[in-house]
Amino acid sequence: MITVIGILVLLLGVIAWVGQFLSFFAPSLATRLGVMEPEGEIDESLRIIEGKAEGLMDTLLAWTLPASALLMLLDHPLWPFLAIFGGGVFLYFSGLFSFSRVFMKAAGRNVGSAASVKAAYLFAGLWAASSVAMISLAAIQLSS
Repeated sequence: MITVIGILVLLLGVIAWVGQFLSFFAPSLATRLGVMEPEGEIDESLRIIEGKAEGLMDTLLAWTLPASALLMLLDHPLWPFLAIFGGGVFLYFSGLFSFSRVFMKAAGRNVGSAASVKAAYLFAGLWAASSVAMISLAAIQLSS
């Protein structure tokens, strides 16, 4: 089961990191690949925050959770420390990703098509679950 979790976290984490990297460094490619909503589909403020501010910070920090999963799969002794840090990063950005849409929609702002909003919530939920799983596994490992 730990191997399955490690592989899933590695895949989901790489998807998140590559998506944020592309959103910051190559927004037109990110839009073509469906990683970022097209201009006009979401409020411009949300697009700037997610594509630039979050995109840069996630590019700098979001590698940590998939790296921890890879280290776990390789049985490296430092994986739990990176998992706690990376899990915190992913838990934070998945919450920000979701709550920004909830509150902006409540304020009457455009947060994307129904399909893109559904995909955003799905991935945010998967990233949050990955975070909790890796933090839990790290805590178990560190306490034994």
